[in-house]
Amino acid sequence: MFDQEVWRTQVAERLSGFARNPRQDIQIAGTGTVLAYLAVRTLEPFLEAFQQEPLAAVLTLAEITRDPGADLIVRRASQMRYQVAQMIERELRTKAELRAALEQLFVALNVLHLARQRLNSSRDEWLRLTLLNEISTFDTDEFSQMRRLLYDPGWQSRYETIRSLRQRNGNYSAADLVLLHDGLSDSASHVRSAAARMLGQFAGTPPNPLVKALTKVALYDCDLETRFAAARTLGALRERIASPQLIDHLGRCLSDADSFVRSSAALVLGQFGELAGTPALIEQLTVMIGDDDAYARETAARTLGRIGVAAATTAVLSALTRAMEDSDANVHEAAVDALTRLRKMRATLPLNRAVTKHPTEPLAALGYVLEFTRCCALCRTWHRGSPSCKQIRPRHLQIRAGSSGWCGHHLAMGRTTPTMRPYYNHGRLYPDWTLY
Repeated sequence: MFDQEVWRTQVAERLSGFARNPRQDIQIAGTGTVLAYLAVRTLEPFLEAFQQEPLAAVLTLAEITRDPGADLIVRRASQMRYQVAQMIERELRTKAELRAALEQLFVALNVLHLARQRLNSSRDEWLRLTLLNEISTFDTDEFSQMRRLLYDPGWQSRYETIRSLRQRNGNYSAADLVLLHDGLSDSASHVRSAAARMLGQFAGTPPNPLVKALTKVALYDCDLETRFAAARTLGALRERIASPQLIDHLGRCLSDADSFVRSSAALVLGQFGELAGTPALIEQLTVMIGDDDAYARETAARTLGRIGVAAATTAVLSALTRAMEDSDANVHEAAVDALTRLRKMRATLPLNRAVTKHPTEPLAALGYVLEFTRCCALCRTWHRGSPSCKQIRPRHLQIRAGSSGWCGHHLAMGRTTPTMRPYYNHGRLYPDWTLY
């Protein structure tokens, strides 16, 4: 049944195109001003509901306003359904009662907030100044509520409040986390990006609702700067927030119908690095290199390069080689960078790799353990059964070409030749190197 909540939801859906390209969506709507555009997008759900359930539509309108302007909207509803843009443009200039009714609708349905929520900072400022300029042509006693909303500099104070959390050095209180959670859904992109960055400095483990809000910003926010800030924060917190559920959710987003969401999901996975090195994700990203959207292709290529060893497969290298011939310069550059990185990593892998896989190993047996027939006391003390074994870095254990398979560390110490076997590192989602 049509009510204010349904009305507000449908207005938000119609404004989704405005967030992507405001000026283009204004032209598509057939209007010449931002004010008329917002009026059209606000009235469209009412006009559709008026044809299907007129009583519910009229009652919902009456809950918001019963001024003469509401009567005018009801009387013209049948005509407006097919000529809404032209009639709104004309009536806005001549009918003060219609302007008053539309202002009440804007405020009650939170239209300004919905329009500004997903705009980046420059577009948000353009919208604010344009609307102020358009309503300034009317009497000063008209659109008074909208003037107050547009003149409100509140986002700057909220921005500074969030920025002041730097003094906490990552030791946030519960109230600070609530502030960051609210900041992630703020209408101003500056505030959202600041909240995402401050969350990245958190010394503890973020609560699940905060992780979900951050993921939503990283995937769906319109502003590139804000989206990337959220993705970087997810990457910084990855050891504390990574879970099969989150990885699976990002994997499903790679197949989203919206290229905007697909590329955003790949961007986040790129920040996760080797944690995203599951065979399923690598296969999806490899397919995504052939996506119709150039930005999705570029992001997929860069993400495969950041995943590292697990992505250094023949299929991935072949896909990246084909992507080097892409007509888009950014895709070409991303493919070259990823291919160069993966080829270097693949060159360090042992030639005689085992094919046995651990049944739950996410990285398809691309991590290895160096198992020595004899081992120095240093290695036995440092690595055997020690939780600090994860501190070993692959560069210390790379097999040198022509060295009979000795690792660089033990080659220098003159130790015996290691044998290789696949290793699953205690259920972790990334490859580790351990000496026994």
